[in-house]
Amino acid sequence: MKHIFTLFGFIFGLLGLSVTYKDVMASDRPWHAVGEIWFLWAPSSLQQTESIISRYIDPCGLFVALDCEPFIWHPGVSTLLNWYAAPTFLVTGFVLALIGRWLGNRKKRLKAA
Repeated sequence: MKHIFTLFGFIFGLLGLSVTYKDVMASDRPWHAVGEIWFLWAPSSLQQTESIISRYIDPCGLFVALDCEPFIWHPGVSTLLNWYAAPTFLVTGFVLALIGRWLGNRKKRLKAA
């Protein structure tokens, strides 16, 4: 499990560095949003993810009897998509790497006890 967290931490770290480079080299504006980066790299998956979450995961979209407005995509995920991409990816990568390191140290502590 620790290797999975470390791998995803490394991937998000590289993604963060890539977006940081893109932000530094951009002349139009200094920061790009997570949703904008996702749309640039895979536009159809963004639209498919929205429809899947709204229809099949959100309880208000899943159960008509609840008679409520869907809340997972709007405002939940759409708020995350408006965050700045570089710090979001870098912090996520760092946290995932720390979790992987903590899981590895925990396993060592359990073996020593």
